[in-house]
Amino acid sequence: MGVTGKLRRGRIWASLLLAVGLVVAGRSWQHQPIRIGFAAQLTGQQAELGRQERDGTLLAIEEANRRGGLGGRPLRLLVQDDAGQAERAAAVDRELIRQDVVAIIGHCTTTQTQAAMAVTEPAGMVLLGPTCSSPTLSGRDDHFFRVYPAFPESARHFARQVTRLNHGGRLGVLWDLDNASFTQPYAATFLEAYRGPGRGNAVQKPFSSRSRPDFNDLLQQLRSEGVAGLLIIASDADAALIAQRTRLMGWPVPLFAGAWAQTLTLLEQGGHAVEGMRLEQSYAPDARNPREQAFREAFERRFGHPPSFGAAFAYESAGILLAALARTQGSPRGLKEALLSIHDFPGLSGPITFDRYGDVQRPFYLTAVRGGRFVTLAPLEGPISPDGHP
Repeated sequence: MGVTGKLRRGRIWASLLLAVGLVVAGRSWQHQPIRIGFAAQLTGQQAELGRQERDGTLLAIEEANRRGGLGGRPLRLLVQDDAGQAERAAAVDRELIRQDVVAIIGHCTTTQTQAAMAVTEPAGMVLLGPTCSSPTLSGRDDHFFRVYPAFPESARHFARQVTRLNHGGRLGVLWDLDNASFTQPYAATFLEAYRGPGRGNAVQKPFSSRSRPDFNDLLQQLRSEGVAGLLIIASDADAALIAQRTRLMGWPVPLFAGAWAQTLTLLEQGGHAVEGMRLEQSYAPDARNPREQAFREAFERRFGHPPSFGAAFAYESAGILLAALARTQGSPRGLKEALLSIHDFPGLSGPITFDRYGDVQRPFYLTAVRGGRFVTLAPLEGPISPDGHP
């Protein structure tokens, strides 16, 4: 065989090997896991909400994998702990992006979310927040989506109901400076609706949870100023501690709290002190529709305790993310557009549709602690009687 024939034969073999390699690589890619990131506070005093969100996300991923994954590809959840710190939130999202995740579910609170977006947005990475509700993130054309509605409407409705429940008396407001991107505008929005003609006024006492404040001193100040009701805009652990201190000092003032506090930690650490506390929430903890009941049963079987609102909204976040990834064949390319194209996704409590900015509209509820558990009193937008019953 001449040199020309040998070269031709060599080129044929090279082409065959390349073709075989491409087929093998294609088959290998088809079985590579789709990596989804998760980031939230998983350690520290305020970690209960983050752990609930992680478990809700994990449950959705595990269920999808039992159904065969996505297009035959398994799903893998990569979990990071932001420790409740803004700088840490940015660092862990940067690491998740380095690990080639297609999207990130997280973070628990607004302060961490804003810090994370400084990393995810330049990378074109979808960040899907289960529980972030600050209006500072509304109306922006970016890659941030959330299944929890912004709070202005609920805060106003809650304020009107608290006005009636508190008989328009002077209100003490304790809010956490460490999540001021949420707590400060929430307090302002609430008090705009609470402060009307004949509706009394309020005394605000911001505090830093990280500095371990002396709540006894703050509460004594509020009591001396004639406060007739107490609104707590803080985490579950801080709300429980404030309630305990309030009752230990023999002050039977009515207690109210924002949605952030509605977790098992509030019940476990607050004990009898949080009995009767009223909260606002976009999650009805005792809803009886089949979808929510099935979720609660599956969650409790898997993790040994009931879910809170964080678990429910994270479960929905993962579900709607997987629906969008099915449209992009597991690719992050076009994922933002795929999420925006989804209408009436079957959420636990009703259909979910994003507006063009990745926000949603959902109902809110007035809830209360009774008998050591959360119960739903009424839709917040509907009328309730002065004692808080529907």
